[in-house]
Amino acid sequence: MARILIIDDDELIRKSLSRCMSDMGHEVAAAGGLGEGRLAAKAGVDVIYLDLDLPDGDGRGALDELAAMPGRPEIIVITGLGDNHGARQILAQGAWDYIKKPASPQSVRESLAGALAYRRERRQTARAPESGAAGFDACGIIGGSATMARVLGLLRRAAQSQAGVLILGETGVGKELFARAIHANSQRRGGPFVVVDCSNLTETLVESVLYGHVKGAFTGAHADRAGLVAEADGGTLFLDEVGELPMTLQRSFLRVLQERRYRSLGASRERSSDFRLVAATNRDLDAMVRAGEFRSDLLFRLRTVEVALPPLRERGEDLGELAAYFVAQACERAGLAVKSLSPGLIEVLAGYQWPGNVRELGHVLESAVIESGRDRVLYPKHLPGNVRVEALGGDIPAASPAGERPGRRPPAYEAYKAERDRAYFTDLMAACDHDVTQASRISGLSVPSIYRYLGLAGIPTRRTRRSAPGS
Repeated sequence: MARILIIDDDELIRKSLSRCMSDMGHEVAAAGGLGEGRLAAKAGVDVIYLDLDLPDGDGRGALDELAAMPGRPEIIVITGLGDNHGARQILAQGAWDYIKKPASPQSVRESLAGALAYRRERRQTARAPESGAAGFDACGIIGGSATMARVLGLLRRAAQSQAGVLILGETGVGKELFARAIHANSQRRGGPFVVVDCSNLTETLVESVLYGHVKGAFTGAHADRAGLVAEADGGTLFLDEVGELPMTLQRSFLRVLQERRYRSLGASRERSSDFRLVAATNRDLDAMVRAGEFRSDLLFRLRTVEVALPPLRERGEDLGELAAYFVAQACERAGLAVKSLSPGLIEVLAGYQWPGNVRELGHVLESAVIESGRDRVLYPKHLPGNVRVEALGGDIPAASPAGERPGRRPPAYEAYKAERDRAYFTDLMAACDHDVTQASRISGLSVPSIYRYLGLAGIPTRRTRRSAPGS
């Protein structure tokens, strides 16, 4: 008998799933929201059926937290969202299965049977659950949330292999830092870590930069020069923003990956380089493949192990620790005693969406340290105006009489975040005439992320809009 928890705001779904699981001989608990579900999960369960669109928050955002609950339950997502956009990211977070409503009793039973069989096998092999951080040099990566524990676990497994790694994440999440952590915990830690910024490579120089050249290979080649592929011999080659790699080079680089051999410009023979590849991008490489902008065979080689890094807005539990770190760093650079952070400042930081992620947080807090001068405590008044305005809801309210505090009670964070997301994506899609590809280019989010946010907010896409009568 297993312990099953169902978290769904639809009473009919809860009852039907509970009846199905009870008939199978399992112990079942049910919750209508995330808050109630968190409390029930703390008692320890084997499997959680999790809805995504819950009245008190986004189920996807709680997936890591629930998976880290006592018993480390398997998560089966069961959702009524009308498409599969977002399923890949959810499964990458470690969910056992992704089931769309209405689900047949057979599909529910089969998914549960698979999850329970896996748990039995894991117990029989006595494999200890990975904490993500034990025995792992985090190389300055900050955050003790369940989300970061999962990511560190992925990094540790990646570091123990020799396979290529593809790191995905928005601009500013710290992809190079995570790549360095993989290198530092690998068998190649004693070798070089060579960074190639593909966004800065011009098509005329890219082959020379990567493969090197011999004297006289082209005008200006006054001496032999080793390329970055040669420098990475015995270590790790990190291709940052690999989505910017020119199409003209992708074919030759694919061969270098396969053979670990290259030819410098103007050279008569090939040389070898024993490097491990880690690549990173903020772009949707699958969409680029479909558009003919990236080679599918190269993507397959890059993606042996895939690590998706969460944006800062999904790391609320880590915000205070990150903020304290950046303030301490900024104070040290400025020759100041370390400043304290007021609760009000943390609240404002939590209300901002951080489009520039961790990198933007560092810049904002350095600005606050400079603005505060010799003040020992940082308050919201020290933050840049754009951060404060967004945290207030977008518009600066009318000034209250001296000595009075506004009577408006802030909403719950999850409700506030959902409303802000809904407003943003409503404006975005209106500006793009509901063209998701254009919305992706403007927002900097991947196409699957756009679809996921639209689904959560109930905003139609071009494909789902109804035609006007007579059209």
